[in-house]
Amino acid sequence: MKKLLLVMTSVLLIQSSFAAEVYTCSVNGKTVYQGKPCPGKELNARVQQSQAAIKGQQATREKERAERDARKEPRIGMTKSEAEKSTWGYPDKVNTTTTAKNEFEQWVYRTPYSGSKYLHFTNGKLTSISN
Repeated sequence: MKKLLLVMTSVLLIQSSFAAEVYTCSVNGKTVYQGKPCPGKELNARVQQSQAAIKGQQATREKERAERDARKEPRIGMTKSEAEKSTWGYPDKVNTTTTAKNEFEQWVYRTPYSGSKYLHFTNGKLTSISN
């Protein structure tokens, strides 16, 4: 029984050694077969993957830059949705006052160095901007 087990193990080891990958490489113009990757092939694949990743990141940055550049500064007469899409974006705080005839909103933008900026809306239209 032990001999049979030893023979089976040996056969499995021999088969696994034959199942290894074989790489066909060109060295000095001659075809060579070997059990490891060809010199430079693995490095080239990694370089191509890195270059593809860098190009993808650059494309994402360019798209974000184009979207940012397409935004406009807030202007009198803009709607609230247009103001949200402006360079100022959505405010840090919204103060609302409702009267019998009108609805007033004050959008507050807090800036770290220059204090606060404000957009004032009357019935959904931008009526004044203050810094």
